Amino acid sequence: MLKNFRTVILLLSLCFADSTAATTVVYVVTPTGIVIGADGLLLPPAGPPLGTNGVQVPGATTLKIRLLKKRLAVANLDIEFAKSPDLTVTLYDFQTWIKQIDEHTDAKMSVSGLTEFIKNQMRTTFAFEIAAIESHKVTKEQAVAGNIDAPIVRYIIVGYEKGIPVGYSLTLEPNWETHTVNGPVQVLLEAPAGSKPDSYMALSGQTVGISRVFVEGTKEQKEYSARVPVESRLGVGKGLTLKQASNVVRALLGIEAEANPRFVGFPITVVTIPRVGNGWARTYDKDVSALSTLPKSIQPKQR
Repeated sequence: MLKNFRTVILLLSLCFADSTAATTVVYVVTPTGIVIGADGLLLPPAGPPLGTNGVQVPGATTLKIRLLKKRLAVANLDIEFAKSPDLTVTLYDFQTWIKQIDEHTDAKMSVSGLTEFIKNQMRTTFAFEIAAIESHKVTKEQAVAGNIDAPIVRYIIVGYEKGIPVGYSLTLEPNWETHTVNGPVQVLLEAPAGSKPDSYMALSGQTVGISRVFVEGTKEQKEYSARVPVESRLGVGKGLTLKQASNVVRALLGIEAEANPRFVGFPITVVTIPRVGNGWARTYDKDVSALSTLPKSIQPKQR
């Protein structure tokens, strides 16, 4: 049932590097569009207050993904909000920042153009964090204790260019040995080897629960099959509809939130970008036990 998905999961590291961020992003490409979703839990600081921690509180939430120009999506991982040490100045707020990016870019902006625009902003945007690392005001031990372990930030930018699904990641990552910051490092997000360029899935961030979805006989695998029985039978490689891809994204994010509540949680936001036409974004405040239903003719018999 999950053979296609298990094949994909082994290749996901080719698309996205692992991260200790308090975020999970699921990205599904289908023949008719792209669906990308992220959880909304804002991770509170675990250690002594740092300039990048701000005033986060347990259970706080935020939107970590946004639809731009009705056809592009940007997801934010690792740091979503930061205040100055005295808490009087907001140094970074993803939602405010990405709204300004949207307002200051052309309506015809391409995926690669938006990626370049964001890339050129990143070191200036995070100058406060770069300065703290370079001046040794923040050490690796403090970063780990404060839940701001490397990388500093990662953006995932997706959309269509000339009818082709295109995605990039941009990462700023500290080098703790030299106390410098590398990047932004730009990576083209391509379909894993053996996958169709219009039918594949990739992940970024926390995947504690999701990784078990693709292990035979686990609780998470059974839960996934129950939540999306239609989609789990099809597999990504067969090509999902946009609705089915959205169900996959929601199911996987829900399973990760259940398995990994310290780092991942509701609400989740799902952005859908059709190959033709305008996209849309929807936010879901609660989990759902079943997102699709098998036809009666193929439903398992009750014992």
